[in-house]
Amino acid sequence: MPIFKPEPESRDSMPKEFTPRGIYTAIVTPFTAADDFDERAFRRLIDFQIAEGAAGLLVIGGSGEFVSLTPAERRRAVEVAVDQTANRIPIIVGALAPGTKEVQETVRHAASAGASAALVLPAYYIKPSAAGIQEHYARVADTASIPIVAYNNAGRTGVTLDVAILEKLATIPNIVALKECERDLAVISSKISAVGDRIAIMSGDDDLGLPSFVLGCPGGIFTTANLVPAFHRGLFEAAVNGNVALARKAHYTILPLIEALYTANHPSPLKDAMELIGQPAGVGRSPLQRGNAENLKRAEAALKKIAAISFA
Repeated sequence: MPIFKPEPESRDSMPKEFTPRGIYTAIVTPFTAADDFDERAFRRLIDFQIAEGAAGLLVIGGSGEFVSLTPAERRRAVEVAVDQTANRIPIIVGALAPGTKEVQETVRHAASAGASAALVLPAYYIKPSAAGIQEHYARVADTASIPIVAYNNAGRTGVTLDVAILEKLATIPNIVALKECERDLAVISSKISAVGDRIAIMSGDDDLGLPSFVLGCPGGIFTTANLVPAFHRGLFEAAVNGNVALARKAHYTILPLIEALYTANHPSPLKDAMELIGQPAGVGRSPLQRGNAENLKRAEAALKKIAAISFA
């Protein structure tokens, strides 16, 4: 299993080591009623995740509304997350800008703040060639002192990290993992077969967690883990420990929650649902729209069924 060990300036500054095993929560970024970053609420959400057994956090990712945050808000969210986790769990920082230069700057800040790794999309909007994608990652990795988690999400970027590109990325030492949002399990399987011994393929779609774990994904980065981190951990452990019946039951139990909340306005419906578990996070920032009442009712019903599942 790929693990990257950074060389910090001092022993005291050493971040929690990144490992791809387990379920990371793609944590939401809370806002106040005045639409400002809510630092106090963010600290509360982080403590909730740690108490519930999250393996780690993805901060300012897509679910964290990276594209809606100002550069100053992004930096502050990272600094607050590092401070609040206090090296209890690893932190991956979303570096999701479309251009190489800005990504380099985000990764440098993440490293200086004490984060464990950075999540990096291929350059997008400009429609780069395969050579351009490789150069983008090589330049980012060359200036990074923390491990890089590549991110394949063609539905959002229009750019696909296919097996041929991953073979190239696997030669870059500190690219250690991939957040995979491919919907075709056969393609996921081919990537694990081709590069899984060099780049850990982490599931990036909540509803494909179980089949991905069976195929060999050592972990996942999930958005509904904001609501039920302990449940996701239980499903994962049941799957990797061979308790297929329990893992399958948990998989089908959580699907209605995922279906109710993952919509075109993501993560707004998810943030609405945070109220249901007593962890309010404000609303999604414009231009995102609120989730509809019917989906929120579906989510509430799903949470009740999830609460009835025991992993003991």
